[in-house]
Amino acid sequence: MLKHGYGLLLFVFFILAGSARAVACEGCSDHTQAWFYPVWAVSAPYAQAIRVRDTDSALGRYSHKTKQIGLKDMARIHGHLCDGLAVSFVEIKAVLVLLFPDGVVDRTDLRAVSKNSPCGVDAVSFMTGARINFRTLSIDPSVGGGFIIQRISTGEAYQVSLKAGVLPEKQAKLEAHIRTLRAKGQPISAAEIDEAERLANQLSRKVLGTQPARLVRVKRLHNFHFIPMEVGGSRGDIINKNMPVNLSNVERSNM
Repeated sequence: MLKHGYGLLLFVFFILAGSARAVACEGCSDHTQAWFYPVWAVSAPYAQAIRVRDTDSALGRYSHKTKQIGLKDMARIHGHLCDGLAVSFVEIKAVLVLLFPDGVVDRTDLRAVSKNSPCGVDAVSFMTGARINFRTLSIDPSVGGGFIIQRISTGEAYQVSLKAGVLPEKQAKLEAHIRTLRAKGQPISAAEIDEAERLANQLSRKVLGTQPARLVRVKRLHNFHFIPMEVGGSRGDIINKNMPVNLSNVERSNM
């Protein structure tokens, strides 16, 4: 009888402990290993998620709680974890910590400029909330492999890019070679793809394992004027973000 009672107490303890962890980590990002998210990414010291603030519905106010966005979340949306995604994550995060020193990124209050890169556009859209169709994301090849990110409410803007020498010359040449051949409709070997992927993973590990100040250059842009692309319209799901909210009503609606 005692053994059964002790077992029941242990069961209750673990249930309560699990609930406590869930509450303590409410809104946290999933940062566990998966077939598309290797163990080295899980343990990388500079792959920590960012915390963001959004609105709570299509016509709602600011959410009274925050959530996290992590590199694994981005890999799900982008399709894979790659060096372009890792570099973009580190670059964008380096600007966001300056724009939001309290540690909470307001994704209703940002606009950005990126080159037409699959990795860069996906990363900056996800991390900042900037979109072409809302005229808060502009595509401009002159920014190169970096970004310009501006906080709309204050006008504060920064340009970020990798420092010279971070991207290995061997990798840059191989990638250029592959793109040139494919643009001409010519085949490439499986060995070339394998080598390109090996070098890309090597760069990802370096970027996520190195102090960002050693990798990126961040420059304050004074009097930056954002030029939107001539598409889309205004964003409708943030028009009521500053309206007052009754927290007791919000809590009941989430039950």
